[in-house]
Amino acid sequence: MEPRAIQSIESFMKLNWLLLVLFIITPLRFAHGQQRFLMGYSSFSSNQTPLWVAKEEGLFKRYGSDPDLILIEGGTRGAQALISGDVPIMGMSGQPVISAKARGADLTMIAGVVNKMNYILVGSATVKRPEDLKGKRIGAAQAGTASYHAVLLGLKHWGRDKITILQLGNQAARVGSLQSGGSDAIIVNPGLGPSLKERGGVLIADFTELPIAYPQQTMAVRERLLKSDSDFVERVMKGVVAGNSFSLDPRNKLRVKQIIAKYLRLDSPDKAEEHYQSALKVLAPKPYVDVAGIASMIEFMAEADPLVAKLKPENVINHSIMKKLDDSGFIDQLLKR
Repeated sequence: MEPRAIQSIESFMKLNWLLLVLFIITPLRFAHGQQRFLMGYSSFSSNQTPLWVAKEEGLFKRYGSDPDLILIEGGTRGAQALISGDVPIMGMSGQPVISAKARGADLTMIAGVVNKMNYILVGSATVKRPEDLKGKRIGAAQAGTASYHAVLLGLKHWGRDKITILQLGNQAARVGSLQSGGSDAIIVNPGLGPSLKERGGVLIADFTELPIAYPQQTMAVRERLLKSDSDFVERVMKGVVAGNSFSLDPRNKLRVKQIIAKYLRLDSPDKAEEHYQSALKVLAPKPYVDVAGIASMIEFMAEADPLVAKLKPENVINHSIMKKLDDSGFIDQLLKR
């Protein structure tokens, strides 16, 4: 990744955290009408395409909500923002929701935008296959994040051990670590694949091809909000679902690439092609949370966290809003356009 691109990502993150502080200092009422509110998303990746599209195409406003999108990188921080009430709804992976729920938080997942791991593992010239990872260092984000969890699941699938996972933070830090030799391999979003290959990186694995269901991108809220103002949540989710359908429509390819390029700070829509294709590969036409994926995640997490073992998928999933939108024909009408 070019130094300019890395600086853009870091600047973008600092700006988002500044906005979060400002919004915390000046609380907003997010229920009723179209008052503005914060909606968080947890990764700087094409998994967020439906949210970005819904914002830029005015789809949130069309259905009665007006969120300001803010990057809160890492699902653990996203869960904390939900619990504190700083954001009413958050686009994030399922693992932090499960962990928080096991500790008494009233979080629940109401939709599943991406139900598989949308990552690639890229290595240095000497690491070309999963078999080559033994004794090596893999760069990921912090423990508790989706990318860190994905590395653990991938290693379990491949039967690899004696591997060090480095908690390096965001993708810019991981790319820098690979290029400097600090890591032997890194997990990143697929859109970075071409630029890493140009610099000598080797594609070790595409996680979307692994037979592992995974709640990569869910929409999460507090249960108390769902009970107290389901109408607000429904209006927001209409925007999310509309953004999802718009993104999947091939007629909107150029516009979607323009939006992805804007949010990822790319110079032109042409540079968003890989990111666009990675989104199409994983977005669910009807974004329900994959129950099997949640069950598998609970089982995996319970190996190291006894509190999680007490949970069942129905404890962390609430499909009431999605089912209402589906049963009414709302989603089918969007997909048929």
